[in-house]
Amino acid sequence: MKMRFPKPVLWLLAAVVVVVIVLAVVKSRKKEQTAADVPTEAVEKRDIQVTVDATGTVEPIDLVEVKSKASGQIVKMPVDVGSQVKRGDLLAQVDPTDVRNQYSQARAALSAAQAKVTVSTAQKKRAEELFAGGVITAPENESAIIDYANAQSSLVAARTNLDLARQRLEDATVSAPIGGTVLSQAVAVGQVIASATSSVSGGTTLLTMADLSRIRVRVMVSESDVGNVQPGQPASVSVDAFPNRSFQGMVEKIEPQAVVDQSVTSFPVLVSLDNPGGQLLPGMNGEVTILVAQRSDVIAVPMDAVRGVREMPAIATALGLNPDSVRAQLTSSDRTTTPEASVELVVESVSSLICTHAR
Repeated sequence: MKMRFPKPVLWLLAAVVVVVIVLAVVKSRKKEQTAADVPTEAVEKRDIQVTVDATGTVEPIDLVEVKSKASGQIVKMPVDVGSQVKRGDLLAQVDPTDVRNQYSQARAALSAAQAKVTVSTAQKKRAEELFAGGVITAPENESAIIDYANAQSSLVAARTNLDLARQRLEDATVSAPIGGTVLSQAVAVGQVIASATSSVSGGTTLLTMADLSRIRVRVMVSESDVGNVQPGQPASVSVDAFPNRSFQGMVEKIEPQAVVDQSVTSFPVLVSLDNPGGQLLPGMNGEVTILVAQRSDVIAVPMDAVRGVREMPAIATALGLNPDSVRAQLTSSDRTTTPEASVELVVESVSSLICTHAR
């Protein structure tokens, strides 16, 4: 005997079946879409690098502070901040009136001393001849000898004073000790300056300059990375002023004194690089990438493709697998927990689960 259902019941059963089928299709499509959204990378031969990234500031290698050995008023200063100068170019002229007068006096004193030596030499010679003939006494002859010695001493002192006066006259003209760029200027024409040699304070600083054809970047490297950094390693420098350009340099040295800032310990690392066009200027902020090691044509995968054991449940869900099954298979293994074994275990477990899911 067959059971007959009323039509409303049949329609209700049909609707339930349709809903179940629709939910199954939607769930299946969601799983396929989730699996399709997981990015994949092929294990293939690649070029890999290990780098250390840090930020720092551009600074000149040789910064020269220019001072004057002469005191007085500046009467001429043809340079300004940013001026390009060569070695020996005029930077400042101190009023030479006093030192020029001293030089003239020293020259006159030298001429007088030379004349005195000439006369004393002749007198000494005559005195020796007269003393030999018995015309003058021994004290008179000795007086001529002493006068000749004093004349020689005065001549030496006059020559020394003339050399000093000439040096003071030359010191009134301040020339560039190196070729480079004027970075700062502390004085102007008309200002009175103090000598760097005779002043207790060390004298007045006229300007600072540096050769910017070669500069360096001082970066702070954390103590966890500084052990991998060695002098001579190549480095690339990028600055905000030239976002599409990279400057190539080399690690010059690692300073031994650590710098602690907010409980973070870092070490200053100096990266030197050529700057022939003078495009890199002191004070620019730079991002430095130091190349620690590199290998070419080796089997590798991108770092973004590597996941740890703690991330396995999320990865299993993204792959459409059961996170509990993955976790159970990982924890039930009695293998060692070395990094190599852990990686091998994760790969084998995921591969096994994927194959099971595919079947």
